[in-house]
Amino acid sequence: MTEREARLAKNETLFRGVNEKVREVRGDTAGAESLIEFICECGRGDCVEQVQLTLVEYERVRSEPEYFLVKPGHELLDIEFVSERNDRFLVVRKQEEEAQIARETDPRR
Repeated sequence: MTEREARLAKNETLFRGVNEKVREVRGDTAGAESLIEFICECGRGDCVEQVQLTLVEYERVRSEPEYFLVKPGHELLDIEFVSERNDRFLVVRKQEEEAQIARETDPRR
């Protein structure tokens, strides 16, 4: 894994951890179909974009440790594959080296 890929993976796992806190705080007050603002989990260190998901959508993304949610246009196709696409967000799946980091740093595991 290159230094760039390792840095991107660390950024993504950091944003995922922040989103877990958002889910903890907002999850108790939001309805199942209410849209919640989560942070884009792309690897860009300067990204502060938000994406809207329902709790059901968020839990589906979070069910696999190598899946991340990103704003459309923020996917990095050299290190991830787009698994799902809609007008609000993308779900990307990491390639194997980055997926290993994602599994090891998953706050739910």
